[in-house]
Amino acid sequence: MVVRKLTSALVAFFIHFPNLWPDCIRSLCVSMSSSSPWPVELTAVPPEMSTILWDVDSRKLQTVLWFAGTLVEEAGKIDANASKHLGIYEAIASNISDVVALMSHCFSAGCSQTSEGRSLQGDCIKTLQSWILFSQRLAARGDETIPSLRSLIPPVLSALSITDLFEAAAELLSDTLMNYSGFLLEAHYEALFSLLLEESARGRYQRLVDGDFDFESVQFGQLMLALGDSKVQLLIENTGDRSQDFLTRLRGLLHAEGYPISDDRIFVPALEFWSTFVETLVDCMCSDDHQAQPWVSAASSHVVEVVSGIWRKVIFPPAQDFAEWDSSDRIAFGDARKDVADLLQSSFTIIGSRLVSSFADLVLSSLASGHWLELEAAAYCLGALADCVAGDICDEPLHTVFSSPLFHTLQQTDSRLPPRTRQTCILLLERYAEFFERETASLPAALTLLFSVLPDAALAGPAAKSIQRLCSSSQQSLASESGAFLDQYSMLSTRQQIDCLASERVLGAIASVVYAIPDDQERLRYLDTLLSFVRQDVSDSLRATSSPGIEHSHRCLVEHDVSNVAEHLALKSLRCLVSIGKGFKAPVEAPIDIETERLQAHAYVGHRELLLETQSGIITMIQRLQHSFPNNGEVVETICTIFRTGFSESEAGPFVFPPDVVANYLLQQGPPTPRLGLFVSAACSFISSLGKSPGGGLDLIRSNLFSWVTRLLQQLPEPDSDIELAQIFLDPGLSGSAEFFYLFALQVLDGREPLPKAAAAEFWVRNDDDYRDLMQLRY
Repeated sequence: MVVRKLTSALVAFFIHFPNLWPDCIRSLCVSMSSSSPWPVELTAVPPEMSTILWDVDSRKLQTVLWFAGTLVEEAGKIDANASKHLGIYEAIASNISDVVALMSHCFSAGCSQTSEGRSLQGDCIKTLQSWILFSQRLAARGDETIPSLRSLIPPVLSALSITDLFEAAAELLSDTLMNYSGFLLEAHYEALFSLLLEESARGRYQRLVDGDFDFESVQFGQLMLALGDSKVQLLIENTGDRSQDFLTRLRGLLHAEGYPISDDRIFVPALEFWSTFVETLVDCMCSDDHQAQPWVSAASSHVVEVVSGIWRKVIFPPAQDFAEWDSSDRIAFGDARKDVADLLQSSFTIIGSRLVSSFADLVLSSLASGHWLELEAAAYCLGALADCVAGDICDEPLHTVFSSPLFHTLQQTDSRLPPRTRQTCILLLERYAEFFERETASLPAALTLLFSVLPDAALAGPAAKSIQRLCSSSQQSLASESGAFLDQYSMLSTRQQIDCLASERVLGAIASVVYAIPDDQERLRYLDTLLSFVRQDVSDSLRATSSPGIEHSHRCLVEHDVSNVAEHLALKSLRCLVSIGKGFKAPVEAPIDIETERLQAHAYVGHRELLLETQSGIITMIQRLQHSFPNNGEVVETICTIFRTGFSESEAGPFVFPPDVVANYLLQQGPPTPRLGLFVSAACSFISSLGKSPGGGLDLIRSNLFSWVTRLLQQLPEPDSDIELAQIFLDPGLSGSAEFFYLFALQVLDGREPLPKAAAAEFWVRNDDDYRDLMQLRY
C-alpha cells in the first residue's frame, strides 16, 4: 500500500511538471537498478534499458509497472488541451520505447519461471491494457506509438494458456476487441481464433456450457463473443470450417445449463452477439450485391438453429423458485425475454413464415403434453412475431392453434394451469386480432374465453384489453351478437366479478359493436341497455355521497382500499361514458361513401326524439356528478373528454350533442369550478368543430362563448393567477372583443409563467387565416 501511494505521488509530480522529468520510466529503472537516486540531468545518456533491467529484481520491476500503468490512467482523466497540461501527451509518448522495453523484459522467459515471475507478468498485462487504451488518444493526435505496443500482443496470447495469467490476458484482449479492435493485426486475430478452437480451450468451453459460471469460465465465453463481434462480417461471409465451427460454439453459449441471469451468466452477452449477427446478415441480404452469395445459406442456417432452441431459455422457473430470486434478477430476466422477442422479430426477415409455423407447433405439442411452463414460453415467442406477420401468410398455422383445445384448456378453473401461462396465451388473442378479422368463425370461441376469465383478477386486465381490440376491429361481424355481449356483461356486473378498468374497456368494446348495428332504433335500444350500467354506478355514487356508511359490493372496493367510495364510483361512471363515447366514434379508416355523406343530415330519421332522449340522459348523468363533486378537477377533466368524443364526428350520434346543449353546459361554468381552463380548451375544440354541425345560430354561440371566456379572464387579478386559463384563452377560435384580447395578450407577455407567455408570443407572430381575421376586426 505504501509503494502504491508513492507511485501515485510520482505520477502526480510528472503530470504537473512533465518538463522536469522527461524520461521518467528510464530514470526510475536506473534508480531501481543502482538502488540510489539517479540525477535527472544524467538520464540523457543512461545505459541501455535491457542492461538496466537485468539488474532490477521482480519487486522493483513491479513498482515501475505500477507507476507506468497509473501514469496513463491518470493522464487519461485530464484535459490535455487545457493550458496547464499542454505537452503532457507528448511527454508521455516520449517514454513509449522505454515502457515497451520494460514490459518486454517482464514477459521474457527469464522472468516467468517462478510464482513471482507469473505475478510480474500479470501486472505487466494490466499495464499494457492501460497503455493500449491510452494509445487511442495518442493515435487521434497523430502519434505513431501503436506499432511498438502491438509487439507485446503475442506474449499476451500465449498467456491465455497459462492458468495464473488467463484472467488478466482474457480481460485485456476482450477489452481491446470491444473498444479498440483496430489495434490488433490480422495475425493476432488468426492466432486468437486458433487458440480458442484448440483442444485445450475445448475443456473451458465445455465446462461453461455445462453450467460452470465462475469468473474465468464466463470470461472465456465473453472473449469468444468479443472476437466474434469484432469479426461478425467475416464470420457471415466465410463458409470455411473454422468460421463454421466457431459459430457453432457461439450458438452453444445460448444453451448453457441454468436459467438466464440467476444461473446462466453468459446468455445475455451471447444473445447480444446473435442479435448483431442477425441484423448484419439482414443488411447484407438487403444489398443487391449480396443477395445471391453462397454464404447466405450457411449464415441463415445458423440463425434457424439459434431461434429453434432459444425459446427454452425464456421458460420461467417454477413460481416458488422465481419468487425467491432477487428483485433485480427478476427484472433482468424479463428484459432478457424481451431481447429474445426482438431477436425473433429480426430473424423473421430471414426465415419468414416458417418461424410462425415452428412456434405454433411448439404451442400445440406443449399443450398436448401438459408442460405448462413450456406452453407459456412457446406462446410468448409466437406472440412476439405478431407484428411481423402481414396479411394471411400465416393463417394456416394460426388456425391450428386457435382451433385446438387451447381455448377449452384456458377456461378450466382448476389450479393446474399457472396464471402466467393463461395470461400469456390470452394475450395471443389481442396480438393476432387481425387474424380474427379474417377468420370470423373463430371469433365467438375467442370472445367466450375472454369473457370467462374476466372474474380472474390476474387476467381481467389483459382479457378486457383483448376484448376491446377484437370488438373494435371486427365490429361489423359481431354486430348481431350485441345482445349476447350485454347479457354476459350484465351477469358479470350483477355478480360483482369485474373491476373498474375492465368495465371501462368492456363497455367500450360492446359500444363499438353496438355502433355497427344498421338499424337506428335497435342501436339506440342496445345503447340504452349499455348506459343503464352507468346509470346504476351513478346512483351508487350519489347514494354513497348522501349515506357514507353504506357498504358497497363493487369488486374494486372490496379488493382495494378506496378512501372515497362516492368519488371513486363517480369517476368510474364518467370514464365508462368516455369509453362508450369512443366506441360510438366512426372508424378512422372507414371508407367514405359520397351518397352517405349527402344523406348524413337525415341520420336517425324517424328516431330523432329517441336520440335526443338518449343525449339528455347522458347530460343529466354528467350534471348530477359534477354537482355532487364540484371541487374535483379529475371530474372536470373527464367531463370535457366526454364532450370531445363527439366533436370530431361528422354525423349525428348519441355523443354528438346539439351545439346549443354543449354551449349552454359550458356557459354554466365559472368560479369556483376547478380547472376552468379545461372547459375553455373544450370550447376551443367545440368552436373548431361547428363547421361540421348542421343548423344556424352558430355565430351567436361563438359570440356567447367568447363573452363567457372574457368574463372569466376579467375576474382574474392577473394572468398568472390561472395559468391554464390564460394559456388556453390565446386560441384563434375565441375571437370577438379584440380590444380586450390584445390587451390581455400583452399582459401575458409581461407575466412570469412560461407556458402562457409562449402562447402569447405565438399569437403575435403567427400569420394564419384565423389570426389574420382577428387582426382585421374593427372596434
